[in-house]
Amino acid sequence: MDYPKIVRDNVDFTSDTEVCNIGYCEGVFEDGRPYRVEEWSSYGVDTVTIFISKIDLENLDEKGVKKYLVDNHLIEIINDKIYITELEDPEDNEFISINVPLVDHDEVMNKLLVKLDEYNY
Repeated sequence: MDYPKIVRDNVDFTSDTEVCNIGYCEGVFEDGRPYRVEEWSSYGVDTVTIFISKIDLENLDEKGVKKYLVDNHLIEIINDKIYITELEDPEDNEFISINVPLVDHDEVMNKLLVKLDEYNY
């Protein structure tokens, strides 16, 4: 099965006064599903947002989505507080968007297990 990769070309990643964009990473899980990770910081909280195609995951609940990310060695959950929503990209593909807090005012919440690249502004 071919899974779509999220289109993020329409997003301005230059940092502003409230959000500092840190880096991103793109990869493919063993099942062939592309993912995109974007790390950003706001008000003392470092967070990653993970985007994965919703295709074949329509029946997963939040616990199932978290397990999928852990089983695929993308994150280590320590203190959860993960927020999951859905969105469509500019090409009308449906994605699951997972916000994972990593550090909250020097307290480690969860761990990202992949290396990020810097944004090219």
